[in-house]
Amino acid sequence: MTRTSFIALGVLFLAGSAHAIEEQPESCRPKVAGSAFALADEAEQARLQCDIDRAELITDRADVTFNTSSDPILRIVDTAAPSGSAYVYDIVDAGGTMILDARTVPVDAEADTRIPLCRLQTQLPAPVASKVALSLLTASDSDLPGYGAREKMVINADGSRSFELLLSSHDIITSIETTDGLKQFSRHSEANDTIAELNRSVIGVANFSDGWVCKPN
Repeated sequence: MTRTSFIALGVLFLAGSAHAIEEQPESCRPKVAGSAFALADEAEQARLQCDIDRAELITDRADVTFNTSSDPILRIVDTAAPSGSAYVYDIVDAGGTMILDARTVPVDAEADTRIPLCRLQTQLPAPVASKVALSLLTASDSDLPGYGAREKMVINADGSRSFELLLSSHDIITSIETTDGLKQFSRHSEANDTIAELNRSVIGVANFSDGWVCKPN
């Protein structure tokens, strides 16, 4: 099956890839059978919108849980971290200093009772802040797709390359306030492009920080 066929067929299964927070977004509900014949660009846009709406549900839940409301220049939403939580990573410009505000968000009712609520507020290291600043200028590039390919390059034993489809739904949604306006992206957690590398840089700061403050849920 070609990548185009895979993406078009995938429109039928948007609901299966979306993790419900409280109510599944309308954009993630199964489409009628005729949608399987949608153009690849339309299919990718539909999946991107589903992921954007999923991320918004997670962000709204984080704002309610922590009584926060921010206006970030960059936001990363990890929809399904291995811990059982989703994570919201906001980068806020505080007078020229980039502050990371990261929050955990339980993804289901069972997780609500066993996962602590944690928050991290810390200054971004200069190298990561530089990547974020650069993204504000470059993420509007038309060559950057909104919905990244769900495939991974594999180096075979003979040195040749092949591609494997990534069928899990560990999606990371990135919103960037570029100089040309808000740009939104969806990448699989195993993706490897400019947006995915930016995500890993910011999330890496949080992963290695000892500044998390947690309380029982």
